[in-house]
Amino acid sequence: MNKEPIRYPITESFTSIQGEGFHSGKGATFIRVAGCNLRCPWCDTAYSFDLAKARWMNTKEIINEIKMPHQHIVITGGEPTLYDLGSLVQELHKRGKYVAVETNGTNPVPDEWGIDWITASPKPGNEYALACRADELKYVVDDKFKVEYINQRAVPEGRVFLQVESGRPESAQKAYDLIQHYPERCLRLGIQLHKVLKVR
Repeated sequence: MNKEPIRYPITESFTSIQGEGFHSGKGATFIRVAGCNLRCPWCDTAYSFDLAKARWMNTKEIINEIKMPHQHIVITGGEPTLYDLGSLVQELHKRGKYVAVETNGTNPVPDEWGIDWITASPKPGNEYALACRADELKYVVDDKFKVEYINQRAVPEGRVFLQVESGRPESAQKAYDLIQHYPERCLRLGIQLHKVLKVR
């Protein structure tokens, strides 16, 4: 008996540039899945929470229907690790794609999924806990953020980004000050380049 193919709740897909983190500036196609296990007050993709508004697509439909001109593919959310991404990643690899995932770090990311790059953004709603391996860490610097929340040893040096919250000047200043105050940590300022350029 054939196993029913995994279906993913796709909220949207689009091609732009990677606007954040280590791969900032690269052309990329984003595949956004619906559903999230956290509710951060400053989330800029809260529209992805609603599963009822998503289109449930299997891997074949995603591959055939979503335009992916760039090698770099970003699976984002919502929270993509709520779903088994293995079959989707495998098919993307067959087509020569480099697959990154953006996660809040609350769930493991099994090695067998074959993800090429993991951006983990630990959140206050989970006490900044990290349940997966990561290639880079991204922390949103809100009013309550402290440098003690950073899991410095989880990634190689120079891969911790302090993300400005919603473009707020106070957040930018706080991130800047933390970078200056802790030079030994090799922290990096994270700016949403796509928003600066006013693209998606």
